[in-house]
Amino acid sequence: MSKGWGWWFLAGFAVWTFFALQWTDLGCEYPEAYMAVVRFGTPEGLEFLPACAG
Repeated sequence: MSKGWGWWFLAGFAVWTFFALQWTDLGCEYPEAYMAVVRFGTPEGLEFLPACAG
C-alpha cells in the first residue's frame, strides 16, 4: 500500500471517530458509537434513535 492510501485511511478513521464521539456524548459506549455512525449517521438533535439500546 502506498503512503497516499495510508493517509486517506487515517483521515477517514479520524472523521469516523469525530462522528462516534457525538454518539458517546448521548450515552453510547465506544463500540456502540462506532456502529451507530455506520447504521444511523450522526445524531440529530434530541431525537431518540435505538443506537445504544442494549
